[in-house]
Amino acid sequence: MTSFVPPLTRLMLALCCLVSVAVAAPAQTLHEINKANGFHEMLMAIGPGFIAAVKSAPETPPQKVQDALAAAMEGAFDANKMEAAIESRMADKLPAQDLSDLASFYASPLGKHVTALEIQASTPEERQRKTIEGPKIMGELPSRDPARLALYKKLVDDLSAVDTGEAVALNMGYAMLSEMLGAAGKPLPDDQIMALLRQRSEGLRHDIETDVMASVAYIYRDLPLDDLKLYKTFLTSPAGSHYYDQMQVALGAVMTNEARSFGHRFFVALGYRKA
Repeated sequence: MTSFVPPLTRLMLALCCLVSVAVAAPAQTLHEINKANGFHEMLMAIGPGFIAAVKSAPETPPQKVQDALAAAMEGAFDANKMEAAIESRMADKLPAQDLSDLASFYASPLGKHVTALEIQASTPEERQRKTIEGPKIMGELPSRDPARLALYKKLVDDLSAVDTGEAVALNMGYAMLSEMLGAAGKPLPDDQIMALLRQRSEGLRHDIETDVMASVAYIYRDLPLDDLKLYKTFLTSPAGSHYYDQMQVALGAVMTNEARSFGHRFFVALGYRKA
């Protein structure tokens, strides 16, 4: 379990850095909104991101475990399935005015500009570059551009990105750990599982906050400060905040279910439990 939890922090960046895709006309339904802001593309990156996170663990697992992980990943974190489940959970949670406001932003010049920056940063090459350049940019901001740094911090705080990331990571870790312990015939009470999980994920919140801030600093490094302020205004507007609040709750629940299902398939593949 030690190798699972810290790498999961990399997946939490998606909660505050959703990829956006510009559309020619305003969308009017939740599905169209999710299509307009690149939500499906973000979901498609979760599976590969999970695999990359597991592979990045310091210790190399035995071949049997690697094969089991590969088998367990088949069908795990499927973007289409997750999208349908998330939209089902979000159904009727947003009024028509919110959807209209969201659609208008994503079709606006600023929405399209932010979209271009986020799409550019979403490629595999840019994601790797972001992990190197993001911390460097963050290290320079206190002296070079404290106003931008303060705005980044306010944006992350207003979106509760770190709180949400920590909660999702812990819930996913709990789901996998409880499933694995049960499959191994060593079930534990919930409080003991959470205590074990927190012990093994020490520094999780700090890692999430560091990664989120570095990612934000890299993606929006060339966005004029006035535009960044306008983007923050949208994200914290009634429509923006309602949408992201509901999306984060639904995404967290669906990812937790996927983690539990992954844990089950993993132990089936190891031969510890029947399918």
